[in-house]
Amino acid sequence: MLLYCDQAAAMRIDEEVLTFYTQACRIAGANQEALHQEAREVRKALEAAGDELARDVTGGEDFTVCWADSGTGIFNLLFHTGIFHNRALLCSRLEHPALEAQLRRSGSPLTYAPCDRHGKIRKVRGDFGFAALTAVQSELGTIQDLPGLFAALPPDCIRFADAVQMAGKLPMKALAASVDLLALSGIKFGSPGGAALLVRKERPWSKKFLAAVEKARHPDYVMPRVFPPAALSCAYAFHARLELLEASLQRQRELNLFLRQALKSEEILFSVPEDESSPYILHCFLPGKQGAVVVRQLSERQIFAGSGSACAAESAAGSPALRAVGYSKKESFSGLRLSFGFDFSQEQAEFLAENLLSVLKNY
Repeated sequence: MLLYCDQAAAMRIDEEVLTFYTQACRIAGANQEALHQEAREVRKALEAAGDELARDVTGGEDFTVCWADSGTGIFNLLFHTGIFHNRALLCSRLEHPALEAQLRRSGSPLTYAPCDRHGKIRKVRGDFGFAALTAVQSELGTIQDLPGLFAALPPDCIRFADAVQMAGKLPMKALAASVDLLALSGIKFGSPGGAALLVRKERPWSKKFLAAVEKARHPDYVMPRVFPPAALSCAYAFHARLELLEASLQRQRELNLFLRQALKSEEILFSVPEDESSPYILHCFLPGKQGAVVVRQLSERQIFAGSGSACAAESAAGSPALRAVGYSKKESFSGLRLSFGFDFSQEQAEFLAENLLSVLKNY
C-alpha cells in the first residue's frame, strides 16, 4: 500500500476536478487582456467564478476576489500594494515564512503575538493598523480563535487571515465575518492551482487597495495574472468540497481520534490536543528521535510524511514552529507531521499506525 501523508502541502486532485480543469484549459486559455470576444468571455468567467467563491466562503456578497497563483503570491501582492506599509503590524512567529518576510520587508514596526505550548496564539491589545494571523497553523495543525483575537484589536485595524490550511476542510463563515482580507490556495483542497484573496468591499481603503492590485499587474507587471483555468478550477473545487464538508470532517475526526488512540505511546507525544487541532493534520513530537530520520524510514515502507511544514521540512535550524512554542533547538528536530487527504480511510489509518510504531521500535 502506498500512503501519502503530506497533503497539507498539496491535496490529491479529484478526477472530477481534473476533468473540469482539462476542459477549462481548452476553453479558457485565451489572452484575458485582449479586446476580442473570447478574451471578454474569459474575463466574465473569472468574475463569475470569483463571485461564486466569495459567496461559498463567506455566505454573502460583502467580498470580492483578487485571483493569484499561490498563497505566497498573495503575500507578495499584499506587499506590492503597500497596504501594510506605515502601519503598526501584528503577527505571530507561527505565520508562513513568506508572509513574515514581507511584513519585515515593509520596514513598519512589527509585534509578535505570544503563543502557548500547543501553538495557540494569545490575545494582544495595542494600536495596530494591520494584523496578519493564520487560521490553522500549517505544521502543528493548531486551530486559532481568529474572531476572538481580531475582536481585541482597534476597529480601524485591517484584519488579514491566512486561511490556506482551513479552506475546504473546516467551516469558514464565522472566520469570514471577522476579517477584511482572507487568503486561500486551491492546491490545499484539491485544485491543480489558483489562489484567491478575498477583499471586503465596504472599507475606507478597499477601492484604493483594489486599484493598487490592478496597478501591480497592469501596467507595472510586478505581479502576474493567474492562469484562468487554474482560477476557475479553484472555485469549482471549493464549491464541490463545500457540499461534502460536514461528512468529510466527521469522518476525518473519527480517523484522527483512532490514530491518537492507536499511537498512544511514551515514544509519541501529540503536540496539540484533539479539540484544538485540525483533524487533517496530526503533529507528533518524538522524544530523543529525529523526525527526518523517521520520515525516511517510513518512506521505505511506502508511507510519505513530513518532518516539518511544507515550506521548511528540514533545515539546520530545526523546526521554527516548535522553537516558537518553547521547544529547544535540539528538541525542534523531533517533530513529525502527518497530514491527510479527503480520501483517507480506516484501512490506511491502521496501516499507518502499525508501521509508525514498528519504525519507532526499531529506530
